[in-house]
Amino acid sequence: MYLAVDKLGDIIHCRRVTEVNTSEAVRFLREVGTLVKNIQGVVTDLDSALTNAVKVVYPEIPYQYCIKHALAAIAESIGYAQMRSRRQVIRMSCDDQKQKERQKYYATRRRRRLHAEKGEAYDELRRVDTKAALYEQCRQILIAPTEVHARELYVRLIRSDDGTSADVKKIRRFFTRYWENLMMHHVVPELPRTTNIVENVNKQLQRRYKTVEAFQYQRTAEEYTNLLIAFLRQKKYTDCRGKRKMLNGKSRLAHAKVRGLHPDWLKNCLKIAKISNRK
Repeated sequence: MYLAVDKLGDIIHCRRVTEVNTSEAVRFLREVGTLVKNIQGVVTDLDSALTNAVKVVYPEIPYQYCIKHALAAIAESIGYAQMRSRRQVIRMSCDDQKQKERQKYYATRRRRRLHAEKGEAYDELRRVDTKAALYEQCRQILIAPTEVHARELYVRLIRSDDGTSADVKKIRRFFTRYWENLMMHHVVPELPRTTNIVENVNKQLQRRYKTVEAFQYQRTAEEYTNLLIAFLRQKKYTDCRGKRKMLNGKSRLAHAKVRGLHPDWLKNCLKIAKISNRK
């Protein structure tokens, strides 16, 4: 399903698609355009179908790529995503080998093997630490307060020579390809730089789906999702922070100044359904 959320967290549109491709994404974005007239900017992950669709439907609108998804893509590209989970294990292995090597009662052959194993563990740890340093440099570029500062950090990174030229080349190709869209939030200050708000709605939907486990029919899944979205739009915020803190105690619809809402969210849904049937 494709999901569109505004910067304050209200759910604009949600629709099931037969396949995740550019044509379906174009159709979905055009539907969003009929619901929201003055779209000031678009933020998505790096999904190719969505990126192509945005260029077709909203070519003149500021377009930002989510920096969290970008950072995850960089980690995957340089191989840090796979090694990061093993970093602590490798470090513990190095400490274990060092401790065993200190024990004097091992035979000479055993001691040599331990020394070789320790050397291999330390070599792997150095590779992981090198990739971790590169990953942190990329993170600093993406969260830089200004584009000028980001550019300075980027130039410093690609000019570095620390034995990881292959990884640096991958990073350079990535930033060369996506730089404009990754830095768009500096050009348009009100534009979010991540898709965190959308991901938050996704998590709430997924949490409810897990209780169902499976649907027998597609129509049932769609109707259940519509009901979930109606519930979320009328559910009051409780844990908003920062600029969104003023939303606490209000629902998405209440903040949008929708009047005449019943305290029971389900009665509002039934009321709207009756009006639709009459029409």
